[in-house]
Amino acid sequence: MRETETVVTSLRNPRVLAARKLLRRNERTRAGAFLVEGPVPVNEALARGEVQDLFADAEAPNAAKWLARGAVAVSGRVMEALTDTSTPQGVVGVARMHTVAPSEVSGDLVVVLSDVRDPGNAGTLVRSAAAAGASAVVFCSGTVDPFNPKTVRSTAGLLFHVDVVAGVALDVTAGKLRDKGFLMIGADAASAKAPDEVDLTRPVALVLGNESWGIEQAWRRLLDDVVGIPMPGRAESLNVGIAGSILLFEAVRQRRAGETG
Repeated sequence: MRETETVVTSLRNPRVLAARKLLRRNERTRAGAFLVEGPVPVNEALARGEVQDLFADAEAPNAAKWLARGAVAVSGRVMEALTDTSTPQGVVGVARMHTVAPSEVSGDLVVVLSDVRDPGNAGTLVRSAAAAGASAVVFCSGTVDPFNPKTVRSTAGLLFHVDVVAGVALDVTAGKLRDKGFLMIGADAASAKAPDEVDLTRPVALVLGNESWGIEQAWRRLLDDVVGIPMPGRAESLNVGIAGSILLFEAVRQRRAGETG
């Protein structure tokens, strides 16, 4: 860091105060912004012009890089206050929050999360969705906040590569996606129908339920089909992040086979 650079050390600094508020969901919603932590996610946000403010730990080895990109130099204590981790990664950005309505979803592969509560699972599914070429991830009512710092961190910056639908009930989501020609395919470990027995080359919305109880029985009527992943071993079920990723790449496999067959 340049010797002339002023380092913010006060937690009462107006920009620091505004950013810290975004650790709370209601403040994120009110401000239409969220926190992005770590070099990779911050670079993704910067590349898309979504960063409204940027903070760098003045003592971090790569501080000069971030200061050259307009970051505010802050002390280690301030950096810790801007994150919810025990070992901050040295840079935090404030990014604009973008969501779309279910009726605005495009493409032909979508992931729908119903009551998925764990930020790590949700983030994993966003990463897999982006890697599989899905156009959107729907965070239905009852699902973890997509802009929760832990969720954002788990996406490894790929949150900026998919459209996000948030806070819409599953029945509303299903209606809107069906209007656009999507099949609603649910996942259930108890289903005897394997994913390769269903045509996933058509426009498909893969519906994934809660980590403990799966998709609520009341919502089953919304599904066109339900598949389960064959498990010849002793496990009864898979983590929802793993199961959803397998389904996504089964869709990729079928589509690649259709292109080359």
